[in-house]
Order: sequence, then C-alpha cells, then structure tokens
Amino acid sequence: MCFNVLPNMDILYVVSKFPKLSESFVINELYELDDRNHNVSVFSINRPDEKVTHEEVDEMDIPTYYADQPSFKSVFDLLSQRVLNPTLLQRSTFIDNPIYHAFNLHLAKQISEVIDEVGGVDLIHTHFATPDRLAVSHAAAYHEVPCTVTAHASEVFSPPSLQRLKRICSRFNHIILPSEYNKRYLRTELGVETPMSVVPATTNVEKFKPSKNCVSRRLLTVARLVEKKGHEYAIDAVSQLVHQGYDIEYHIIGSGEREEFLRDLVRKLEIEDHVTFLNNVSDEKLMNELHEAEVFLLPCVVTAEGDRDITPVALREAMATQTACVSTRISAIPEVITDGHDGILVEPRDSEALVDAIADLFENQSWRAELSRNARETIETKFDIRIAVDQLEEIFASQSK
Repeated sequence: MCFNVLPNMDILYVVSKFPKLSESFVINELYELDDRNHNVSVFSINRPDEKVTHEEVDEMDIPTYYADQPSFKSVFDLLSQRVLNPTLLQRSTFIDNPIYHAFNLHLAKQISEVIDEVGGVDLIHTHFATPDRLAVSHAAAYHEVPCTVTAHASEVFSPPSLQRLKRICSRFNHIILPSEYNKRYLRTELGVETPMSVVPATTNVEKFKPSKNCVSRRLLTVARLVEKKGHEYAIDAVSQLVHQGYDIEYHIIGSGEREEFLRDLVRKLEIEDHVTFLNNVSDEKLMNELHEAEVFLLPCVVTAEGDRDITPVALREAMATQTACVSTRISAIPEVITDGHDGILVEPRDSEALVDAIADLFENQSWRAELSRNARETIETKFDIRIAVDQLEEIFASQSK
C-alpha cells in the first residue's frame, strides 16, 4: 500500500554490507521503495558473511553491486578522470589519513562506474556517517547529484573524532535521523548545520503480527551479543527470579563478541537449565520465538566509549507482535516506549528493577495484556515502514529537483 504518489526516482543505496541480518531497517526501506516502483540499486562495500538472511531479500529484484577490495593495482584508480576532478578533490582534502583518502577515492570511482552502468541516478542515499561514506559524496559531486545519509548510533556517539564526524556530515545535502535525540545531539552538541529530518526507524508491521501462542514464564532477548545490549543484567535478573521460585525459560537470539562471557556468566550463576542461546535464526524461527515469549527484555546501556542503542529494531518488532517489553531509560528508547503505557522502562544496569518489572508482568496478566495491545498500536501509528517511506520519498524528491 502506497500513501504518497510521487514520480518514480532512480536511487542508489550505498551500504557497508548487504544483506546484513542486524540491518533490517535498510532491507525494509529497499523493499518498500521497490514496491512503489522506484528504480533502486545497491552498492555494497563488503560482501555478506551470514548464512541466515531476511525473507524480503529473496523477494526483491534489486541490482546489487559489490566493491572490489583495494590492491596494488588500485593505485591506477587515482589517475582516473572520475578522481582527478577539481570539485571532488576539493571536497576530499580534509581527510588527514592518506590511506583513508586513497580508499575513499577508490570507492568513489567504483560507485561512479555503477551509476553509469545503471543509466544514472537522481540521488545517492547511504546509512551511517562513517569516514568511508565520503566516497558517496565524492561520487555525487562527480555526477552532480545530491546525496543523503541516515546517521545512526555508533558513528555518532562514539566516533574516533567528533570534528571528523562534523565534517563528514557537512558533505551531505541532507541528514536523516531516527530520533529527536539524535537530532538534538548533532545540532546542539556538534553544531552540524546541514539540513536534518527525523524519520523514525521503522518496522514492517504487516510482517510482525500478534499471536496468542504465549508460553508461560518464557523470556526473550533478540540482540547482537555486544556490551550496549546489556545482556548480563537480564541474565542476573533471571538468576534472581529463579532463586525466588519462578520456573523461567530465557531464550537469547543473536551472536557476537561477548558470547563466551555471557555463557560463562550463566554457568557461574548455575542457571544453565533456564537459559538457551539460539544464535542467529531464520525469520520463521524469530516469529515463533516472539509469539511464544511472555516478556521481551532489552536492558540497553551506554558503554564507557559512548556507544549506545537509539531505537532498537528488535524492540519495535517485539512491540508489533504484542509482546510485553521491558527496556531502559537511555537515548531515544523513551521515544519508542512510554513507561507504563506500552511497556516498562527501568534505569540501566539495574538488575533488581528488571526483576521487579518482570515479576509484575508475570503476576498481572490483565496489565500485561493492556501494555501489549498499546505497544502494537504505538508501532502501527508511529513506526510503520509505509509512513517512514512516505517521508523518505518527500525528502529524496525535494533534493533531486
């Protein structure tokens, strides 16, 4: 279903890796834009390395191109007229690392060649304002087309250099942000002057439907096994609940660098019979797990380096399936969950507060059901992918005029 009627556009998406399981927001955008008959192509800097992917990838017929990794022969790319362009060189001079500089020019040449191969584009869009995205602005300058970027979390709140981030943002015609929290930070903390719009990170509401197949005392977390997700606080809460007499099954979906640490914690707390690590799963398995969970946990934290979640994808997907959610008061999560209305928010790194919230949901089924219904309504009215792509279309169209 399409809400806006706008002229079809030729759009090139530049991403780090495609497809990528944890970046369903990119796949959702591409799927919806393709469904609205825009001519969308993808340039991926890296090839995928995951065996599991989302069903939508197989349903889309979108041309995808992959970058050649730099080699000794890549030095000849720097002699290309696509690179030896006064406007392009002027835009790229601030990069202080010659290796970054050469790599971006190498990527820019390849992006430019893809643009020619697809017959030209009206606009280039990318996700994440990282240094390699300067290649996007280089290619856009060469072809005299606008470029836009959606800035997310890690590259915004824990970048190697705030000054470099500000300069990267200045190279784009428009910045799209998933929350007001991001916008305030870039505008007030960094002084970024590039035009900005907030387009909430969204969910395919039609895909994540409610179910009544709930398993009593089943808890679920879906998240990469990295520090900012706060798994250890959920595991500690589960341990406390088990010792209080609750017969809990806690399922953890995801993979990542902290897997051994978390498994060791489960063994140390002697709750191996109550915690199951499921690794990455198919969409069908994910849906079953969401439907069976009585409570969804995502106790996010801000790391010492400043890394944090903004509006986690998995949280919105759980809300869409009418699974009662417990998360934390950090970043833009309060823009997704209104505490006591469509979920519960506790302070980060507070296992005891998690215990109380989970126990309250276990013991008060009518309240849990009310929160779950409200959660679905929140996603339908504020975070539906169709609403977001309406906004994206308007931004893209305004830039490509």
